[in-house]
Amino acid sequence: MSENSTVEQKLKQANALYGEKKYKEAVEIWQSVSAESASAQYMLGICYNYNLGVDEPDEQKRGVIASGYFIKAAEAGHADAQCFAALCFLHGIGVEKDEKKAVDRFKKSAEQNCTQAMNNLGLLCEKGIGVEDPENSAAESFGWFKKSADLNDSTGQLYVGKAYYGGRGVKRDYGEAVKWYTLAAQQGLAEALFRLGECYDDGDGVESNAIEAFKLYKQAAQKNHAKAQCYVGWCYENGSGVARNLGEALKWYGVSAQNNYYQAYCNIGCMYEEGNGVKKDMKTAIQMYEKAAELGSVHAMYNLGNVYAFGKGVKVDNGRAVEYYAQAAQNGQAEAQYNLAMHLHTGRGVEQNDEAAAYWFHEAAKQGDADAQYKIASFLMDGTGVDEDPEQAFYWFMKSASQGDADAQYAVGVCYEEGLGTEADLDEAREWYSRAAAQGNGQAKKALKKL
Repeated sequence: MSENSTVEQKLKQANALYGEKKYKEAVEIWQSVSAESASAQYMLGICYNYNLGVDEPDEQKRGVIASGYFIKAAEAGHADAQCFAALCFLHGIGVEKDEKKAVDRFKKSAEQNCTQAMNNLGLLCEKGIGVEDPENSAAESFGWFKKSADLNDSTGQLYVGKAYYGGRGVKRDYGEAVKWYTLAAQQGLAEALFRLGECYDDGDGVESNAIEAFKLYKQAAQKNHAKAQCYVGWCYENGSGVARNLGEALKWYGVSAQNNYYQAYCNIGCMYEEGNGVKKDMKTAIQMYEKAAELGSVHAMYNLGNVYAFGKGVKVDNGRAVEYYAQAAQNGQAEAQYNLAMHLHTGRGVEQNDEAAAYWFHEAAKQGDADAQYKIASFLMDGTGVDEDPEQAFYWFMKSASQGDADAQYAVGVCYEEGLGTEADLDEAREWYSRAAAQGNGQAKKALKKL
């Protein structure tokens, strides 16, 4: 038997042991042939990197040994080892962190058709690392993902789908996004199943189909995709694509929460607050909201603001309400921005500050909140917390009125009647007074009698 065939036989034996999770025995065999085999060096790097069957308890020392094996195997032309060596340089595992060396090694690995290296290059380009043309980093990123996808790599297919969906580095095309998500989903990639489910849910690139969306969410959830598990719960709670079943909803929210998905905790909290499928229990609801908020749920922050502002299961505490509204407002939640502005305007739980109130009313107004649009318009008309600006006031009154706010409709009528921020027009005034009066606005009814 030749020397090469002996090495190959030992590698085959070690690989079989590794597959049986007999890592220590596999390591011993790979070590015996490491001088002759780049594949053995690579697998030893894997074992030291993931602490499989090795005797070194110190993580830092394992990193040094792992990177050494990866680099040695890479120098012998092993593509996957080149990719892992790049990761070592990228994250400073066992070697000094060096992004340039990482990019160079990823490229060498990609030249050998290593799709993992291509995907890593795509991700680095998204961050502006290793790009040849900074102004076209998104296009470069897409190019690497496309190369990987064309080699039937599911992760590359997923990222190509995401690029088409978001229009990053390529013209937005929902149909193409669905095509690539489908290819990745067919390979069982949980994130692709979830994304494809969203497309069917929203009718993006495919005809809207709640039943198909639910099926895809369920498949992703069964692969332990935390967000999909929460979506499955939502589908059961709302009867979307499946028969309504609150018990199943709570079950799936619970599974998602165990995976620390913030919105699942928030949704469980809502069920307990509303007594939806469970006995109403504000103590449990608050506990769920608090956990969700800790994990970053903006809606939970807003809900906690309401808990303390309205005394839901606790004593009213406007100070704490303001704290939670502020957290949610800073994360872009429009209703929290409006409520924070109201507290600042009235001085509840916080020092009265109309300038700050105007800022938050404006932020909420820009997101389409009709109440906030009316309030910022009133501030602009009166010069409260901002400089007087009748034209801008009219603009925001009209925005709110167009959404059906009766007070705003009355205010638009006043603007047209008196020529405030717009040209006077009694016909228009009468029209807007009529709309407000039809909703029961008493001032509008009086104004109509005077015209």
